[in-house]
Amino acid sequence: MKLDWAVEIAGTGLSVPAHVVTNADFAQRLDTSDEWIVQRTGIHERCMLRDGEGMLGMATEAGRRALQNAGMSAAEIDLIICGTFTPEHPLPSAACELQAALGCRWVQAFDLSAACSGFVWAFITAAQYVVTGLARTALVVGVEALSRVLDMEDRATCVLFGDGAGAAVIRASTDARRRILAARLGADGSRGMLIWVPAGGAKEPASHRTVAERLHYMRMKGREVYKFAVSQMCDIIHETVAEAGVRVEDLALLIPHQSNLRIIESACEKAGIPLERVLVNIDRYGNTSAASVPIALHEARQGRRIKPGDLVLLVAFGAGLTWGSVLMRM
Repeated sequence: MKLDWAVEIAGTGLSVPAHVVTNADFAQRLDTSDEWIVQRTGIHERCMLRDGEGMLGMATEAGRRALQNAGMSAAEIDLIICGTFTPEHPLPSAACELQAALGCRWVQAFDLSAACSGFVWAFITAAQYVVTGLARTALVVGVEALSRVLDMEDRATCVLFGDGAGAAVIRASTDARRRILAARLGADGSRGMLIWVPAGGAKEPASHRTVAERLHYMRMKGREVYKFAVSQMCDIIHETVAEAGVRVEDLALLIPHQSNLRIIESACEKAGIPLERVLVNIDRYGNTSAASVPIALHEARQGRRIKPGDLVLLVAFGAGLTWGSVLMRM
């Protein structure tokens, strides 16, 4: 959808656990190798929580860093949205716990569950609040504690993911040139079971059986997800830029969800985007789901990959199946 919203990113931040897990660490206990993992995914290492650490700590640190980067205080935030499917507790929401941890006022705070698309969906949702005047300044966080829902005996999934958090402070633009130009959000629930956690919800509450059968861990049909991701990522890139009235060649930087290096490479080749104009950090973080886009966004800003006036496209896709994009003039 073509948009013309005077919304800007005031600050960003990230947080990942200090504990780094390499491919060699997995190779010591699973039938896999560094070469096998790198060849199929592009991942060399990822960060994972240790016992006693949790999602809220990462979200809080990322949020504080984003506020510091924006030169703002927690008192200036009047909306918090967390994109996550691995909250600290079923109740209350991660956003409410984050509100208390940051010392914010009694402001609007809620979670948005769209898996790997979570940050993009939360970003657009928060932008609507800013545009309509329901909020002046919003903190949007993508955060996942994926190691808590991984079957560490399943080499097809456990090597792919990492833990982390990324945050962005957004507000009405202080420079008229900074705008959101287009966005696309969508879902195909008929393919929801391609990536899912069978138990732990209302249909299949926790029991001795669900624990014994390892039904609380994520399951994924990798081949089908790969095909969907390459096709959908290419389509959403072309559709978003076309609706904004610009060309793919006009993009200064593409920040995709860090799902798999092969997916990113294939989709960008089909879309006609050279990799030098794509932010890739999956080699260091793995797939951090909702945290991957904001982590990459922060690194792009800190690494001066984004200049004033640049067209930057955020693209994500994930369980649901869901997808989303945001095209911004920075």
